[in-house]
Amino acid sequence: MMSLRNRPRSSGRRVVDYRRLPSILKASAGNNLVISRRPPEELEKYGVDYIWVAKVPHPKAIPPSKLHVIEQEVWDRLQREGSNVILDATEYLMIENGVEPTLRFIGKLRDITILHGGEFYVTVSDGLEGRVLSVLRRIVE
Repeated sequence: MMSLRNRPRSSGRRVVDYRRLPSILKASAGNNLVISRRPPEELEKYGVDYIWVAKVPHPKAIPPSKLHVIEQEVWDRLQREGSNVILDATEYLMIENGVEPTLRFIGKLRDITILHGGEFYVTVSDGLEGRVLSVLRRIVE
């Protein structure tokens, strides 16, 4: 029996530095749903579908406090067509909703994405506390 310590790890990291988002989008262009704080024009240049997490009126904007609405949008999109899901608003969602609710939300998004055959990525910055980052990695990877 193989111990957890000796078990092989997946070769791909799913929690990545936010600066890697452009390379992830280029590598799998056209098959991504990005949930982001980045402005729409920045995301549109990659030709991806996106949800803009913002408190301003915009056709693709959903307020950060409406996690259930974001979750439903992801579910609906994946029902229509499978894709990868990239969460690029982690810290902002934690600020707006708290750490634990955001981690539960991330776990749901991961499960929904995997259920529909997609890859799930979360981008983070260096500012995320080590303990929270460890829990996040455990949830996502």
